Amino acid sequence: MSPVTIGANFSTMHTVLAIAGAVINFVACLSYVRAILKREATPNRVTWLLWALVPLIAAAAQWRAGVGISTLVVLSVGAGPACVVLASFVRGTGSWRLGPFDYLCGACSLAALALWAITGDPVTAIVLSILADAAAALPTLRKAWLAPATEDRRAYLISLVGMALGIFSVQEATFTAYAFNAYLVAVSGLLVLILYLPRRRSLNGTAPRMR
Repeated sequence: MSPVTIGANFSTMHTVLAIAGAVINFVACLSYVRAILKREATPNRVTWLLWALVPLIAAAAQWRAGVGISTLVVLSVGAGPACVVLASFVRGTGSWRLGPFDYLCGACSLAALALWAITGDPVTAIVLSILADAAAALPTLRKAWLAPATEDRRAYLISLVGMALGIFSVQEATFTAYAFNAYLVAVSGLLVLILYLPRRRSLNGTAPRMR
């Protein structure tokens, strides 16, 4: 088999993995949307709104850096949460609280856009996007620990599979290609771990509730 044929096969494999990862991520969010519509999940709207915005910044930075087809996975990570936010308003279910973490995340998101526009450096945009997304995740991580029943565990587990496929779809071993995808796997894995970790029950047999 010639080097050209091998290269074409690898390119096809990366494309298939990227498409599969994007579809799985979107299906995971649709599962969460279904849980919202059935009042089985109560999303933190601040987190999910920023989870829609920040990956779009990272995807744009990856695209500009010429990362390739794996950008599709990051793009899907932004599109799915947008549907979740919309569903939370349609059903009237969800929390909308602004605290220090939320302001920090918003500032990082705006800084990512501004610095990227000024410098044109995709690495800067991706680093700030990771910081912004991590800050946005903190309210949901806290809620997942204190009130796991308000989250859809299956959606996060499905999403983790999609994030992992996103890693395997990367074609070039560069920071711009791997950084945000690796972060997505880490934060998704942490959420799955928190939601599936056995909880210590209170005296009345119920899991700890959020205050």
